[in-house]
Amino acid sequence: MRGGLVRWLVVAALLGVVIAGVAYLLVFITGGTGEASEPISAPQLSLPAATATPEPPAPTPAATEDPTPVAMSDPEPTATAAPEPTATQAPTPAATAAPTPTAAPVATAAAEEPAADGGVPTSAVLYRIVPEESEVRFEIDEILRGAPTLVVGTTNQVAGDFIVDFADLTASQLGPVRINVRTLRTDEERRDRAIRSRILESASDQYEFTTFEPVRLEGLPGSLELGQTVPFQIVGNLAIRDITREVVFDAELMVVAPDRVEGTAVTTILRGDYNLTIPNVPFVASVDEDVLLGISFVAVAVPQ
Repeated sequence: MRGGLVRWLVVAALLGVVIAGVAYLLVFITGGTGEASEPISAPQLSLPAATATPEPPAPTPAATEDPTPVAMSDPEPTATAAPEPTATQAPTPAATAAPTPTAAPVATAAAEEPAADGGVPTSAVLYRIVPEESEVRFEIDEILRGAPTLVVGTTNQVAGDFIVDFADLTASQLGPVRINVRTLRTDEERRDRAIRSRILESASDQYEFTTFEPVRLEGLPGSLELGQTVPFQIVGNLAIRDITREVVFDAELMVVAPDRVEGTAVTTILRGDYNLTIPNVPFVASVDEDVLLGISFVAVAVPQ
């Protein structure tokens, strides 16, 4: 009787080992390599047509036509002294002073580019995030092997455009921000595999990317100065897998140079809101419900 019980205990123990091994394979061995399937990109913005309109010399014809009638009406009064006034009037290449109006559009176009003197630009400028100098991260607390642990996952695979309107900062725009969550990395490869296979399911092509669609910017002042940090909020819709919810990012923006801006944005989401279920594994006792999401970015001006 006793021998039979021992045998059953041994069988149960072996069965437990097999089940644990299968669970390990399902959670950690699957999940792929974590390599991106394509270079990161996002829908691109462009400056409003009105901003670029000053470039064509549209005013020039009107300005050129004005002097012409004046030049033509001059000869009539001075018709008596036809030869001599004409010679004196030779400097009347004031009609050639038509280049003066042409200078106006050139100056306007220059204003669209970052200010050459190192000050902030005077009109709207389109900036594009530089992935190599930017980082998206998540942070979550867990009890790992009996010890409180802060898990941090990062990737630089982020893309997005925004327009800063220096004439009226409140008219600035932010385009969709796209992140390749398949490329997220923590300090533990087994955890990364679990994230790709079971939590974010980013090993699947369907869920490789997460997108944040901005709805509005709140709290922006009317203007800013070079080197000044401006706090504001970004309200938008964050999609993770097939769930989309509205979130609010607390953000900061600083113009480091006319052609370069830097900033951060951070928010906290609940795992339950996105059905982010953590697999049961023996060495992870618990995982917090709150997940901090953040981005620190560098963006450069896009030539127009």
